[in-house]
Amino acid sequence: MKTMKRFLFFIAGIGLLIACSKSDDFWGSYNHGNKYGHDKDHFYVKGLDQDRYVVMKSTGLKVHYRIIGKGPVDMVFIPGWGTPLEIFMKQFDYFRDKARCIYIDLLGQGLSDAPEGIEYTTGLMADAVYDVLKKEGVHRFAGVGWDGGILYLAQFYKKYPEMLKKVVNLAGGFFPWPTEEPARQNYIDAITAYCEYIETWGEAEWDTFLASRVPDSAPEDLKELLKCVYELPMQQLANIFWNMLQEEVNLPPGWTIPALGIWDGPVDMDKVNMNFPGIVGVHVFEDSGQVVQWVKHETVNQLIWEFVSDRPGRRY
Repeated sequence: MKTMKRFLFFIAGIGLLIACSKSDDFWGSYNHGNKYGHDKDHFYVKGLDQDRYVVMKSTGLKVHYRIIGKGPVDMVFIPGWGTPLEIFMKQFDYFRDKARCIYIDLLGQGLSDAPEGIEYTTGLMADAVYDVLKKEGVHRFAGVGWDGGILYLAQFYKKYPEMLKKVVNLAGGFFPWPTEEPARQNYIDAITAYCEYIETWGEAEWDTFLASRVPDSAPEDLKELLKCVYELPMQQLANIFWNMLQEEVNLPPGWTIPALGIWDGPVDMDKVNMNFPGIVGVHVFEDSGQVVQWVKHETVNQLIWEFVSDRPGRRY
């Protein structure tokens, strides 16, 4: 059981819990000179943001997103478990003159609606993404999923395969269930127990979890952002996590589209080729910590753009 608990603690990293609270003290202290604007409700780059919402017709829930930049390509950025769209902040400037980028706060995260007592299924999240894209007139796009965001993009692809033309996986993956007993039941028991454990988390558990995902050598601006943890109910976060771990969710969707993989540690190429049969590039940054798109943003941004922009001057 100790081994399984350590394993589940590791896979909890499929979405680093750093979605931030909007306290006056935090927004007043986080400052990059004149480059960034800040107030108690937003973290934004001046002159770039179009801060928007869409109300889902199927649920009435409000989804928050930001459009930054213009260009011949549509790119959609999906964060992982519990994280706000600001986890892609190091992408804001780089892509602003290259593509129309849509950064989405998934339901239960960031500034999107976060009601208690509902099931935060990956299908619901995929529908939230679809409603954003429908409102903005996006027909085809390149999807970028950080960590657990790749699971949401996979579910989107299963429902709307004609819309997703390329996929970028940042430090994410799939965790297939065992197929034989008793391993299968043991796994179900373990993830159930771990989700119950999440519901009990306090400050010490949060600190330990965050420390496991971000190395001591991480940039100070990332550490500063991580000081502020968004105070979602633990029961709600456990529900989101439980739905992300479900068996069907962790079956690769059978992509038939080009894929780019960027990881923060060693990878099993047999599994990579099985999960992403259209993989055209694999890059590993073992000293980056999980937030590879922040810590290694200069290189990662260039890799993403080289992959996405092989048809310059045309929207997908």
